Amino acid sequence: MLDELQHSTSSKYSNSRSNHKTTVKSMKNTELPMIQISNILVPTDFSDNSANAMHLAVSIAKGSKAKILAVHACHMPYADEHMPPNMVQELINMHQLRSEEQMSAFIAKHQSKFDGYKIETKVVLGFAAETILDTAKHNKTDLIVIGTQGANSMEDRLFGTVTWNIIKHSNIPVIAIPVCGNDIKFKNIMIPFEGTDYDNDIIFYLLKFAERYNAIVHGVHFIQDASTFNKASIDKLQNRFRKELEAETLQLHFPAEKNITEGIKKFATRNNVDMICMVTHNQGLFSTIFHMSVTRNIALYSQIPLLAYNMDKIDFK
Repeated sequence: MLDELQHSTSSKYSNSRSNHKTTVKSMKNTELPMIQISNILVPTDFSDNSANAMHLAVSIAKGSKAKILAVHACHMPYADEHMPPNMVQELINMHQLRSEEQMSAFIAKHQSKFDGYKIETKVVLGFAAETILDTAKHNKTDLIVIGTQGANSMEDRLFGTVTWNIIKHSNIPVIAIPVCGNDIKFKNIMIPFEGTDYDNDIIFYLLKFAERYNAIVHGVHFIQDASTFNKASIDKLQNRFRKELEAETLQLHFPAEKNITEGIKKFATRNNVDMICMVTHNQGLFSTIFHMSVTRNIALYSQIPLLAYNMDKIDFK
């Protein structure tokens, strides 16, 4: 039945690039708000993938002359309970000094990737996710760019990676970069949307972000149940977007898919998507496709960069 619905609507909403979509041609009634990125934070574990994240941060920073802060969170070293306080403090100092030396070596090793851009560094003692989020807040960070290794162990699957915990609790946008090579070019950005009053703000932000890369934004609404969703429902969504949100760089798609996580992956593969966007904390959005588990699966298991943001906390300047 879902396949029949997808086929029945494709004749009106398609062109040579892909089936079952529409391209919206011009902005109406409103201009996109400016997005000011002044401070970018890049957590690092000194891996090559965190260097790739830094490289991306530099490419973003150049357009807005933003400051970049590289942060390494080092854990408290093991100390025996019978150690005197001065010995514990000496152990902490040695551990932090070693991490600072590693940070300097990391920056020097990958300097060619950073195109000579000035990068500030900071080593902080504490648990990684909490420390990074606290540092981001203290430094008035506008964007976090972080490399991720995915869910590689049973511990990761049970408790989530550092990257996922940052995404889950962050009030500012986070770009998570999987191990996908050095040359990251955002030309096709995908944003699943649910068809609620939040959609305009969600896609407004993404359109402005995509403008930096001259990227196409693919708004995707998954049809999960043909018995409750028909061509008239699609027409209603189409008409609302024509009235309120129109841009040449926005294309709308309505594929039939029961499993949203799999639908996102399939759409990304078929349309050469090089970034997936997910909204993380908006109230009222988690009853269906924006449930946190979908975002977590994409963050941990997808090999495509993820941009996650909380529209309730986005500050358009």
